[in-house]
Amino acid sequence: MFWQQRPVTYNNQRTFESNFYFVQQDVPQFPSNFIKTSRYNLVTFLPFSLLLQFTRYANIYFLCIAIIQCIPILSTLNPFSAIAPLVFVLGLSMCREGWEDYGRHVSDNEVNSTECFVLKDRRVTKTTWAEIQVGDYVYVRQDESFPADLIVLGSEKDSGACYIETSSLDGEKNLKPKSAILDSQQMYKSLDTFNDQIIKVVAESPSQSLYEFDAQLFLPINSEFKKFQLNAKQLLLRGAQLRNTNWIIGIVVYTGQDSKIMRNADASRVKSSEIETTMNVLILGILCVQITLSIISCSFSSVWLTKFGVDSFYLDYTNDSLNPSLLSFYVFFSYILLYNTMIPISLIVSLEFVKVFQSYFMEMDVEMYVQQRNKFCKVQTTTINEELGQVEYIFSDKTGTLTCNQMEFKYSVIGNFLYGKENQSQTTKTEIALQNILPLQNKLQIHPMEGIQSHSLTNFNFYDEELINIIDGKNSKTTASVNLVLKSKDNKSQITINNQKELVDYYFFLLSSAHECIIQYDQDKNTSYQGPSPDEITLVDAAARMGYKFTGASASEQNFMILNQPRKVKLLKSFEFDSNRKRMSVIIQDEKGIIKLLIKGADSIIKSRLSKEQKFLDKTIEWLEDFSRIGLRCLLMATRILSEDEYKKFDNEYNNLPDGEQRAIELNRITDELERDLTLIGATAVEDKLQSQVPETIADLLKANIKVWMLTGDKLETAENIAKSCKLIQGDFTVMRLSESNEQDCMDKLKDIQDTYDLCIKENRKKSIVIEGQSLDFILNSDQMASSFVQMAKDCESIVCCRVTPKQKADVVRLIKNRLNKITLAIGDGANDVNMIQAAHIGVGLYGNEGMRAVQSADFALGEFQCLWRLLLVHGHWNYIRISEMILYFFYKNMLFTIPQFFFSFFCAFSAQSFYDDWYITLYNLIFTALPLIIRATFDQDINYKQYLNYDANQRIKNVQLKQENYLKQKFPYLYYVGQKKTIFTIPSYMMWAFTGILHGMIIFFFLFWIMDYEALNIDGYTGGLAPYSLTVYTAIILVADLQIIIQTKYWTLFNVVAVSFLSLFLYGGYVIISHYWPGELMMYTPLTILKMPSFWLCQFLILVIVGALEAFRAEFNRQYFLETADEILVKTKQFTWTLNEWLSKQKKVARQDSFWAEIYKEDEQEQVIQFEETIKDANQIPNQ
Repeated sequence: MFWQQRPVTYNNQRTFESNFYFVQQDVPQFPSNFIKTSRYNLVTFLPFSLLLQFTRYANIYFLCIAIIQCIPILSTLNPFSAIAPLVFVLGLSMCREGWEDYGRHVSDNEVNSTECFVLKDRRVTKTTWAEIQVGDYVYVRQDESFPADLIVLGSEKDSGACYIETSSLDGEKNLKPKSAILDSQQMYKSLDTFNDQIIKVVAESPSQSLYEFDAQLFLPINSEFKKFQLNAKQLLLRGAQLRNTNWIIGIVVYTGQDSKIMRNADASRVKSSEIETTMNVLILGILCVQITLSIISCSFSSVWLTKFGVDSFYLDYTNDSLNPSLLSFYVFFSYILLYNTMIPISLIVSLEFVKVFQSYFMEMDVEMYVQQRNKFCKVQTTTINEELGQVEYIFSDKTGTLTCNQMEFKYSVIGNFLYGKENQSQTTKTEIALQNILPLQNKLQIHPMEGIQSHSLTNFNFYDEELINIIDGKNSKTTASVNLVLKSKDNKSQITINNQKELVDYYFFLLSSAHECIIQYDQDKNTSYQGPSPDEITLVDAAARMGYKFTGASASEQNFMILNQPRKVKLLKSFEFDSNRKRMSVIIQDEKGIIKLLIKGADSIIKSRLSKEQKFLDKTIEWLEDFSRIGLRCLLMATRILSEDEYKKFDNEYNNLPDGEQRAIELNRITDELERDLTLIGATAVEDKLQSQVPETIADLLKANIKVWMLTGDKLETAENIAKSCKLIQGDFTVMRLSESNEQDCMDKLKDIQDTYDLCIKENRKKSIVIEGQSLDFILNSDQMASSFVQMAKDCESIVCCRVTPKQKADVVRLIKNRLNKITLAIGDGANDVNMIQAAHIGVGLYGNEGMRAVQSADFALGEFQCLWRLLLVHGHWNYIRISEMILYFFYKNMLFTIPQFFFSFFCAFSAQSFYDDWYITLYNLIFTALPLIIRATFDQDINYKQYLNYDANQRIKNVQLKQENYLKQKFPYLYYVGQKKTIFTIPSYMMWAFTGILHGMIIFFFLFWIMDYEALNIDGYTGGLAPYSLTVYTAIILVADLQIIIQTKYWTLFNVVAVSFLSLFLYGGYVIISHYWPGELMMYTPLTILKMPSFWLCQFLILVIVGALEAFRAEFNRQYFLETADEILVKTKQFTWTLNEWLSKQKKVARQDSFWAEIYKEDEQEQVIQFEETIKDANQIPNQ
């Protein structure tokens, strides 16, 4: 848009020098650090915000109407009657826009004026964030935020390490380790050693990636510049905070719009719902009708003028002056003005307000509040509230979405031995399923842990007495022969693991070394670990509790406390885990100088990288398959010994990697070559329990005919068993599996599945497909297979996609979204779910343990998966009905208002005279009929399971109320089809509402015309003229519009009563009285005269009776011949509620009587309870739609 600051683009990289002196460095090519997110200032607000309003076609249309109305020859109306509503609507939108921009101004000023410190002329000088420049030395203290993107040059720690918290950027509260390179640390390790030598930086062009950075630092060493390669470990991001470090010195590399946080600042979400799209089509259709009616009217006008124009002396036309064609041209535009009320001017702004109100009530819904996380529902996109009631496909992540993402270390495989057993007081399906495995080991005995120090509050139930004894050297298996020889390719470096004790030591040391965790200390000096994922923390924590404790690290070393003995190793390289690598590794050099590669990762990844001869692989794979069947998350641990020459070759390649994008590609290549020919050490099994109410939520979503897909990176067996435990795959489902690694095999298997699918369709069986990532990749890249897969998937109750990447997740969503044209919803909690969330129609992010990236990218944010039940089945269902009926009612009431104007043309010689007073036209949509509709669209409910008692209830009544709520909640899934099938807002529905408006308008116009044409209306005996007739018709229209609101409202609140009685009828009555004295208007001196006439009130009464009778007839006709399943359910629930309320009423009486009367009521009470139970039983017989 015109207000958005476009980031500066650079060719490849930027080069700059340090700026040490007070003299301002001339760096015009780099933006200042001044941040401007606001769109307007005092000068630009009016023109730019006005221009924004006219990006909407409806506003352009009404602007054209206002312009035409200002031309006297074309308009019989006061120009103000068109300008006023347009100004009112635009003014409301501009006020909202201005208020939002004012908040941005306040935020900008607060950020830009934040104080920070720079180093100038060997002094620490205070300045503001806005004055920071590229090349400045910045001095940041603990708990302060970084004012720009910095390269860390030195810190108070000798190692150059520092820790930052990026929760303001990506929501992750885990501390991230950063480190200065050792050479710059020596130069900037304190303010005393700080010198004014110039340094140079060559950095990549600014980018959005928070976790990638490539630059070269040139330091003056021995009178010449020496080049050092930098990466993301040296980059401190603007807005992040310094933690656990007293101070750092950094040099500014990116400022202002170039900083990564600003590059990631997305434009506001602009989404439109399917209903809005249909509404725009209908508006175009109405515009065509309006033009057609105008053409008809001007044609009749031309005919009348040709036939009667000259003879009508009062028109003062002669044969020479009369030009019917030209006059008809004028009349055409006049009728365009008169019929423009067919298109409601306040519809769009009313929808905006309603959706904001709906969003507020969703955010305040206590039933979507998750106490554990202290989070309510958060609405970040208000334009698609109604689409929540139309979802047909849900794509869900597993870890952290369906599961808690709170890992518990369950089993450990070390060599050929399995260790671990749950506490006997917490026996679960895991223990039962592993009963065939555990007898292979010695029987375990559970007792309190001894000798192992607990270092944090992490939940830890793992215990194995045999393993403890091996670690302590007390078990006979300690000396069990292993004879595992690990050696380098040149055989110069070698390690021999002789027995199980040494293998256990190696295994747990690997867990405590191969990670990215850091240590955090609380006020009591207790330690805890923070890391990039719960899995990582769990494994490091488990090793520490078993006596292999990681105690800290710097850029070049790691420290441990191994069985109460300190140990230190050199950290040569570390390679992070990501969703593509699916592994994490470190290269260390131990005390003996042996270089080791320690690696852990997904079983499929590590298994493919093992050398041919493996001593433990077969047994480990068997256990992993058992773990997967019970839904545990598994990792393999492996190692490799590197020779010095091999490492030097790798290090040389690493240090000479190319700059820019090619660097990441080459780094992946050389690490891929290094992380091969591995030796398996063992495996871990971690349990991630299901979130609360997940199975029940999914079961109800399936009842609502919503297809649920689970997309996960876990292996097939794990994913399938989790799907079964959360009711995604149920006992009566036929499960079809697709896990081929060859494209032709995949195609053949797909054909076999097609046969099974056809049989399921024939036998009416429920079905599910489980597919692995490689097979899915074949399908996504083949149009033929994709069509076949989608054809089967659309009729499956659920789909499980395992071993999928973040890109595949998004591709799957787009596949269904584009091919089936159904409303899709994606829900996840991690950064790897962002692509999927953004690809769907509706994105839902969960507040989880993996940061806020998913929440920040989503349209809605929830605390837990179970909140999706109420978001969709309750709020979504309500919002779809509210918005649909609101739009239809808008068209109805505008058709009701316009039709009398059309028929009046037949009585005024098609002269384009207005039937209504100008001000009455203006206020019809803006005031008199708008507010009741807005209130109804905010609060209306067709059904609600919540019942509130207004007196102290005994336990039995509370139990009955709970039964009532449970029963009513069971009905919500069956009602969801109303939005899915688009049963309310359809073209036929619009035609019906429009016809109803036309019919009611005709009844009002002709019935009152007949009455007022022949009956004396005033005390002088004169028949009514235009003004009395117009006011009587207008009043009838207002009353009929309000009557329709009353008939259609299903749930009444005090706000509804006030809206209809006061905000509509009372305001209208007040204005009618005021208009009696309004000078120069059609209604002047008319209203009070009319109001005194009994016939006026009789006419209004008769109109209401006629219209009410027609509506009652239509409702009964629909009930008899067009009863929907939803209507049947609502009838049953109302019968049930009436029965219950009657029973509760009697209980209330009993509670107020003495024991004598209580005995009298006892028998009747029992009958009511029986009737209550029978009502539930009868209502539950309603079939699913």
